[in-house]
Amino acid sequence: MEPIRFTVPVYGEGVFATLENIGSSLYGYYHRHTELQVTCVVQGRGTIVVGNVAQSFQQGDVFILRPDEPHMFTKYEEPGVYDETVRLVHVFVHLERMEKLFVIPEFDQVGRYLIGLDASKRVRAEHARDLQPFFRELSTKSGIPRFVEFISMLHTLTQHRYEAESLYSGARKISYSDKDGARISAVYKYTFDHLHEDIAIADVASLVHMTSSSFCKFFKKHTTKTYVGFLNELRIEKACQLLINRRTESVAEAAFQVGFKNAVHFNRVFKQIMQVSPRLYLQQHGV
Repeated sequence: MEPIRFTVPVYGEGVFATLENIGSSLYGYYHRHTELQVTCVVQGRGTIVVGNVAQSFQQGDVFILRPDEPHMFTKYEEPGVYDETVRLVHVFVHLERMEKLFVIPEFDQVGRYLIGLDASKRVRAEHARDLQPFFRELSTKSGIPRFVEFISMLHTLTQHRYEAESLYSGARKISYSDKDGARISAVYKYTFDHLHEDIAIADVASLVHMTSSSFCKFFKKHTTKTYVGFLNELRIEKACQLLINRRTESVAEAAFQVGFKNAVHFNRVFKQIMQVSPRLYLQQHGV
């Protein structure tokens, strides 16, 4: 069995390639690649991790991910509830192969924006709607018409460049070797798979063949966060999804579903991360 690689290849000989993920084919591993990636969420909800930041995604969202930016998409899951389908369409842009196009005056703005991208971005919902038709057309066309749709998509991205929201956490840029990246990927996947359970640091450390103390130092060094802090952020993010989507009857039930042992601890951690209490958060989102 081929091991999971942290730096994954994107196949194709052209200046761009497309990939569609549906349901169980969602690539749920933390990874990177040398191509710039533009992803449209056609259907479903879930969580995206970029660098060391986790945020929710939902239908209609569009993301621009910088080359070599570690990331992963995981779908929204709730134990005992119908498994919601997630469909993502990715466009991988080979910036080096596009250099000859970028010297053409008409491509100058597009080239400067994509090559100089300072952080991965989320395109705001009102502008993401302008991009969604391109992803549909790219899957149905071929040859020159397909290339035209691709160029039009890049042009539209560039037109909305000032409205795109940065996903940068403010921490230093995170850089991994493939070996360390594969370890972080294994930890992230295990954490997502067991989020609702009682996760012990010793169990996570053994997964990457480390002692608990060595693992804690390793994780902090490579993510700038403690493992417990990262785990709490993921749990609170998942709780927010449950609360906003009315998938739980109470705040206390949401706390238990994401792995907190009592509501008091959950409320304290929630306020620390979100800067508001769970009940005020619900009021702010009209729930």
